[in-house]
Amino acid sequence: MKNMVLLCRKEQGCISYEYFEGITDSNQIILLQEWENAESLQGHYQTEHMDDFMSKLIQHLEKPIITRSYFTQEEEVAVATKKSTSQQTIH
Repeated sequence: MKNMVLLCRKEQGCISYEYFEGITDSNQIILLQEWENAESLQGHYQTEHMDDFMSKLIQHLEKPIITRSYFTQEEEVAVATKKSTSQQTIH
């Protein structure tokens, strides 16, 4: 997993890529990714290291992967940034 994170962070358009172990279930992995745009994310899905990672991961899954994606419009981000006086990161 650590190698996957390092490879993903080097990808074009990757802003952040982190994973966390579940607190109540150590077999749960939470992956948070932030990409510059949808094209960068789609490119990530097409990489050799992603294909290799997924083929290995599938052998260890007890349940299906759950994915949640959140998208913003650049204008909405700019407006939200202007309104906020404190700096925060939302994934």
